[in-house]
Amino acid sequence: MPRWPAWANLTSTAQGDTLGVEGQIDSPVLRRWLQGPPNLLEEIRNTPALPTRLQAGFESASAWRIALQDLRLGDRLTLSGDYRQSSENPVVRQYGLEVRYFLAPMGSRFNLAPQLGYRALELEQENRRLRGVSYGAFVVLSLALQAADLTASYTWLTPQEPREVQVTLAELTAAYAISPSFRLAARYSLRHSTLARESSFGVGLEWIP
Repeated sequence: MPRWPAWANLTSTAQGDTLGVEGQIDSPVLRRWLQGPPNLLEEIRNTPALPTRLQAGFESASAWRIALQDLRLGDRLTLSGDYRQSSENPVVRQYGLEVRYFLAPMGSRFNLAPQLGYRALELEQENRRLRGVSYGAFVVLSLALQAADLTASYTWLTPQEPREVQVTLAELTAAYAISPSFRLAARYSLRHSTLARESSFGVGLEWIP
């Protein structure tokens, strides 16, 4: 005697009023499937492998940092911003905004995004203030969707004044989920310019709204 798949029995049982069980279905997911089966492939491709996340943490050199990463603006378009300040010398700080456009669907485990934005650095050396348009690339490798990932970015900054100064910023972040809403993250950053070279390591907490 042939054995039918379990889902076939479930579907046939829950389809109509003829068996009198429609009112007993309490699962929102099952109701959604019965009313209109979703396009699973499309959902997988467009559900972001890298979630929107609010970051807060501390870094070496007695600095703290807050950031909002990859707030989704469109299909593959996101907005990110961060602020970093020294606890010992409030004059030393860095902040900026970037818009990223991901080349692959948001559900891809590996993705690359050109980024464009504005960044400002206020340094201790001679009270320098470097501000201007920033551009670069952002890479993400998702080890487990929205739960564990590696991200890296490389950014060029061409200050408006002084024009002879060039700045590059590199960042590498690893994050791992400890609950559905929170992740632990470790971050390494490197700043190189004609004025100074600085690296820092930090740890922090990420909240996924």
